[in-house]
Amino acid sequence: MTILFASDLDRTLIYSKNSRGTEVNEQDLSTVEWVDDKPVAYMTNKGIELFDQLPSEISFLPVTTRTASQYQRITGLFNAQYQPTYAIVANGAVILENGEPLVEWSEKIKQQLKQDCTTIEHVLPQLQAYAKKGFVLKVLQAESWFVYMIIDEKMFSVEELENLSNIFYEQGFTLSHQGRKLYIMPNCINKSIALQFVKERIGATTVLAAGDSYLDLDMVMSADHGFIPSHGEAVQKIDSLPPHISITQQTGVLAGEEILKIVSNYLL
Repeated sequence: MTILFASDLDRTLIYSKNSRGTEVNEQDLSTVEWVDDKPVAYMTNKGIELFDQLPSEISFLPVTTRTASQYQRITGLFNAQYQPTYAIVANGAVILENGEPLVEWSEKIKQQLKQDCTTIEHVLPQLQAYAKKGFVLKVLQAESWFVYMIIDEKMFSVEELENLSNIFYEQGFTLSHQGRKLYIMPNCINKSIALQFVKERIGATTVLAAGDSYLDLDMVMSADHGFIPSHGEAVQKIDSLPPHISITQQTGVLAGEEILKIVSNYLL
């Protein structure tokens, strides 16, 4: 029996200083990511211990909106001693197998982007009008896959998000607001679809999935058992809670620890 534990990383298992919460002491945290020798992401010591001791029957699958290079910075969790066999990066546009992209998968996504007219070349001209608005600080590209904006949260209203979501939904995109980032994600770049591919490839019998954002929701809902941190954007998108979905009692970095505790006890 192979159980696949597919989990988003940022704001689900690992947390920045701003998102980790205040309910945990500094000495109870470990750094899992550094940028320019500065710590930028954390887990609780207990969370890392639970992660390291996951039963051998459970295969961990990182699933992240990060690019491959951004994912590889998380050396406090993944290192020379431990690398997951598979990782889903760029929100599902790229699947890594033993650290190398599966070319056939990414080529399939590229063709779908062209067919749907949702390539970066299609979307960038439409963003020019919004790029001049006060709430947009930067417009960035995640390699050749999708576009996201760094925004001023104080100037960005719920009405603006709803308006943008409606406009881009008609064109085949999903918008997700995660802190200072606003993702404009082509619908064919989807964590759930990539997860299904990996599940079939390894012959997994059961899928556990965790994620905090709207971009994680399909993946979490399609799992046999799904987990959403109570602080997550995804919580706001659920009208009624299906029996196979659990919302954590904890928030911030302690929510990540809570999820790992449940998963580690799954076979008991």
